[in-house]
Amino acid sequence: MENRPRLAHAFIGAVGLVLLLVWPARCPADQAAPAASEESLTERANDPTATLTQLQIKDEYTPAEYGTNAQLNTLILRGILAVRPHGPLNLEQIIRPTFQIETKPLGKGSATRTGFGDSQLFDLFVIQWPNSRETGFRWGIGPYFVFPTASWHGAGQGAWQLGPAWAFAYHRIPHLVISALFQQATSFAYTSSKRSPVSSLTFQLLLTYALPNDWYLASNEATWTLNFRHNTSTSIPFSGGGQNRQIFGRGRDQGPAFRRVDTVSTIRSAGRAVHPEI
Repeated sequence: MENRPRLAHAFIGAVGLVLLLVWPARCPADQAAPAASEESLTERANDPTATLTQLQIKDEYTPAEYGTNAQLNTLILRGILAVRPHGPLNLEQIIRPTFQIETKPLGKGSATRTGFGDSQLFDLFVIQWPNSRETGFRWGIGPYFVFPTASWHGAGQGAWQLGPAWAFAYHRIPHLVISALFQQATSFAYTSSKRSPVSSLTFQLLLTYALPNDWYLASNEATWTLNFRHNTSTSIPFSGGGQNRQIFGRGRDQGPAFRRVDTVSTIRSAGRAVHPEI
């Protein structure tokens, strides 16, 4: 009986994922970015301020984890919806929901359990000052939400959370794009009286360096998590790898039956996270 509310949350999250990922295909914001943009697909895909509608699927496998013999895994499903300027603010928006299916340890042994994790959503408003075409600097700010959609207690924090999100990108260094994403969340409601308050800041630094033949060096998967509550941990992982852009199909000038599809594939490795107690 106790799992039914969590299963309901997981079901709602799954339905929301389908709706949010189908909506961009019909939204006129797919054309939000200028066609003549000087930014490559890989640079835009690694830029949290780029108005590029995307579907991202990532799998993070951990063969060894300190304190347990279990092998962990996280499947990340993320939709990014770019919305054209509208309304009184007349600003571009980037709406990004993130859903996770997590395999967590059940103790120090090798036993694990897989379930739906907490869901996240931010809504960035891309600010037009200063002029990004002249300065190479672009930034955005907006609200950040964490929803307790975990299907079991070990897969989530059991807390409704709210806070700000801020991102920037700098494109003026030749071949290099420097960008970052900050998300801060503080809990205000809980799924159970046994749940602890949550207050944390996540920081993700994204570096992309262009190489010949559409290859790139990138460090964009390491998200640092700083927990502000006493007796909580801080996670500081490191990552690095390479990316390549592929084009499938033919150009539109070769007939309406063919479309060009651009994809970005990534090969990366991650260092061991550090979890000092604070």
